[in-house]
Amino acid sequence: MIDDQEINEGSVDRREETVITRHPGYIATEQVVRDVAAERRMGWFQFNRIMWSMLAFLEILLAFRVVLRMMAANPNSGFAVLIYGITGLFVGPFNGLIGTPTSGGSSLEVTTLIAMAVYAMIFWGVAYVIRLVVDRPGIRSFTRSTSEQTPGGDGSVRTTHTTISNNKL
Repeated sequence: MIDDQEINEGSVDRREETVITRHPGYIATEQVVRDVAAERRMGWFQFNRIMWSMLAFLEILLAFRVVLRMMAANPNSGFAVLIYGITGLFVGPFNGLIGTPTSGGSSLEVTTLIAMAVYAMIFWGVAYVIRLVVDRPGIRSFTRSTSEQTPGGDGSVRTTHTTISNNKL
């Protein structure tokens, strides 16, 4: 049986809830502190993971482009056409920046390597700004207090307190 339930909103980022349960000879108090900011940060964390996954995928495609050019792969094969077509959009702004050294049929696309570095720095900068805006320290704790009275009237009370905290949210 729950006699009393109080909700205390100490601040915007933290909500406390206290539940007191009373039975004959037994009283239990549970206090749960919820970090609302940490729950909001989880959405940004998912966005951050998706963003870094997109960067990894782009970097892999650009690395394939560099390797195919270095190996002098047939530019008319299906795989080469696919890779050059997808990555051409991302390498386009860097074309003509510096010359491409060639030897025989192979070439080293330095502009693609520069593009890989620039995109990595852009993604890192965006992730850093998001982390600065969103990341605030938070903690979640759960406290349970139990008071037991011995039946029969001698009046002795035994109280137990248990607190679980996690500051890794």
